[in-house]
Amino acid sequence: MNSHADAIVAGHICLDIIPEFPSHAKNWYVPGSLLKMGPAVVATGGAVSNTGIALHRLGVRTRLMGKVGDDLIGNSILDFVRRQDAELAEGMIVTAGEQSSYTVVISPPGIDRMFLHCTGANDTFGAGDVDEKRVAGARLFHFGYPTLMRA
Repeated sequence: MNSHADAIVAGHICLDIIPEFPSHAKNWYVPGSLLKMGPAVVATGGAVSNTGIALHRLGVRTRLMGKVGDDLIGNSILDFVRRQDAELAEGMIVTAGEQSSYTVVISPPGIDRMFLHCTGANDTFGAGDVDEKRVAGARLFHFGYPTLMRA
């Protein structure tokens, strides 16, 4: 694999789980009730995925830098990224025993979205995790959601 990239996108990455609410969903938040849902969309989210994969699709040689745990969610994030292009994931860090980040997006009809978010391994991603050699060779460095990351 060629590790050279024109763009490096680092920072926050997560797995988004977006259940489809039925159009008749009213009073869906009643405790103890059961609401039959439609299929869920599962995709990566966060600046690393959103910006990095968009740049890649536009033809920019891009690499991602972020952190996931060695759990089911982290594996799903890496599988999704690698399906786009295996080289995108070269800079991703997998940390044993850490929880990967996920977001459940709640978007019932007629109501603004709500997010249930676990920051997970993003909380331990910092400047020391950025591969300076890769960044030095790139023309663009984008760090997404620095306010959500540790100092």
